[in-house]
Parts: sequence; C-alpha cells; structure tokens
Amino acid sequence: MTPTTSTRLAGRGALVTGAGQGVGAAIARRLALEGATVAVLDRDGSTAEEVARQIRDRGGAATAFASDVCKKETLDKHLAIVQKEIGALDIVVNNVGRWTIAPFLDTDPAAWQRDLDVNFLGTLNVVHSLLRPMVDRGYGRIVNIVSDSARTGEPNVAVYAAAKAAVGGFSRALAKEVGPSGVTVNCVSLSTTVTPGARSTFTDAQIERMPKFYPLRRLGTPEDAANAVAFLASDDASWITGQTLGVNGGYAILP
Repeated sequence: MTPTTSTRLAGRGALVTGAGQGVGAAIARRLALEGATVAVLDRDGSTAEEVARQIRDRGGAATAFASDVCKKETLDKHLAIVQKEIGALDIVVNNVGRWTIAPFLDTDPAAWQRDLDVNFLGTLNVVHSLLRPMVDRGYGRIVNIVSDSARTGEPNVAVYAAAKAAVGGFSRALAKEVGPSGVTVNCVSLSTTVTPGARSTFTDAQIERMPKFYPLRRLGTPEDAANAVAFLASDDASWITGQTLGVNGGYAILP
C-alpha cells in the first residue's frame, strides 16, 4: 500500500469486520488508500492492531478494535466507542466469516449454530447497530461479503452456504427498505480466494489444481475483493443497490 493518493472516500468513516487478515485486511487497506478513516474490527485485537498500524505507517488513518460480532450487547458498546473516536461510520463492510467443512450428516447443531451466528446473525448485529445513524444522516454504504457456494451450491459446506444465502436475501430486502433514505446495500460474492484461511483449509496441491475450473485460470486475491468493495463503497456506485457482484474469475456466471 502506498501513501493515500485518492480522495474518492475522503471524509468517510468506514468499519470492516474480520479485518485482521486476508480479505478483510485488504479491504481495510484499500478503503484507507481511497481516503477513508478505517476502523479495523476483529475478534483478535492484536491482528487488528497490526493492520491498523500498517495503514498508519503508509499515511492512512485507522484504528483497531477487538469485538465479537456474535455478542450484540458488547458489540453495540464497542461500536459506540468507535464512533466517538473516529466519527460517523458511513461505510460498513461485513466481511467476518467461518465455515464448517464436512458432509451435512457428519455435522451437529452446535456446528450449525456457529456458522449461522458468525455469517448471518453477526451481519444482522452490525447492521442493526449502525443503520439508524445512516438513515438519519441520509447516507450510507453497506457491503456484505457472501460466497458463490450460496449461489451455485457446493458440497460439504451446506450450512455455511445457507447462512451466506440468508445474507444475500437480507441485503436485497434491506436495500428496498433503506434506499429512500440514501443508504445502499450490496454484496460481493467470492469464490476461492487465496488467504490464510484458504491455505489452512486446502492443501497446496488442491490450490494448485483449482484454477483450471476458473475461466480466467487463476484464483482470487484479497485485493480483487478489496477493489470491488471500494467501488461499491464510493459515490461511483450511488445508483447501485440490492445487487450481488460476483468477484470470482468467472467461476459462477449468473444472469
């Protein structure tokens, strides 16, 4: 990341969840590069602080917060502190996620609940906490990270796919509710993106074979996702809402 040169998001406050590494960290860095003041939120405060430090070292504005999006009462308190420290949050990116990889018959309700809590209810918690000020100000950009597994179906991640599909449905419905107030709600849908999470899930040999299933013959990078989020978070996308942008190398091509 180079020192901030773009002013597309200047004067905007942004929150990115799950921003301690991977896609979330890339999104936080890109929004700062575009001029936003970024709150880097992660359950692991040390990784969040490292990303915020990287942004500050390169001339951007960022602060780090540790919070669990599944614990709404505590989250609300932390988000109130965030807003006192950096001001209004005009941009909210719900990136945090987790998955259980196993045949559905080999999973149990505890695993289902964890996937639902993080991927779906965590998104509801964050949006519910921050939506009212956006509506009152007449401006907001909400971008939710979803998965192509929710749009095309993938084996062994049934509950994760269901949770991400729920985020998509929530986003489309909410877009119609809050559009008249100047708030847009969109999704970025990812296929396999090379992150620490992906490398801990798949072997190197599996990752090496995967690109043949993608028309563009490569897997995604965190920066690919960050570029799309920065666009949807900006005024360049002011007439786009309720949409899902596939950032997936052509893996899923849907009408």
